[in-house]
Amino acid sequence: MKKLYVVLLIVLLTPVAVYAWNDCPYGLLDDPFPGQCPRYLDSNQNQVCDHSESPSSTIQNNSSTTSPATNTSLNSNLSSDTLEANSPPTESYNLIPLAVTTLILYLISYLLYLESYLQRKVFYTIWKYVLLASFALAGATGLILVVFINYGIHSSWNLTIDFWHAEFAIIMAVSTFLHLHLYWKQVKRIFKK
Repeated sequence: MKKLYVVLLIVLLTPVAVYAWNDCPYGLLDDPFPGQCPRYLDSNQNQVCDHSESPSSTIQNNSSTTSPATNTSLNSNLSSDTLEANSPPTESYNLIPLAVTTLILYLISYLLYLESYLQRKVFYTIWKYVLLASFALAGATGLILVVFINYGIHSSWNLTIDFWHAEFAIIMAVSTFLHLHLYWKQVKRIFKK
């Protein structure tokens, strides 16, 4: 059991130890285009994020691409049209696939319930647990994100946790509407009063 705790501790602390030398908020090193974070910036057009470049690649790029004469002209002519930074694509969440999959699973289980292959209690319990699990996981990942943001903890896991928080929230939202379908009589009574 102690070995499991040690391995878990190592896995949790690994992203903290892998910080890049520069100011990459996610600890990435030589992040290639299109980049894994929304702060991707490539001002020297070498297809590597400037925030995550290692010191050796930055020194080589600066010494090989600029001469003293061009360096002064670049410094005096910094405007929006001189160097255009590549922007990363927006992160896509699986809204449609998750919503449709959850709905199809619900409809299959509802059909099994209507055909008396599933008892009413089992059918309701399954969807209560789906709602509970998605709520708990979305809430837990949300709390982790709040801690990371409030205490300024930057790791490569921030985007991963953000992604899974959104995925669980999608499942939670769909299963909430399905839960309202299951308990529509009770919900209707609430709004009658």
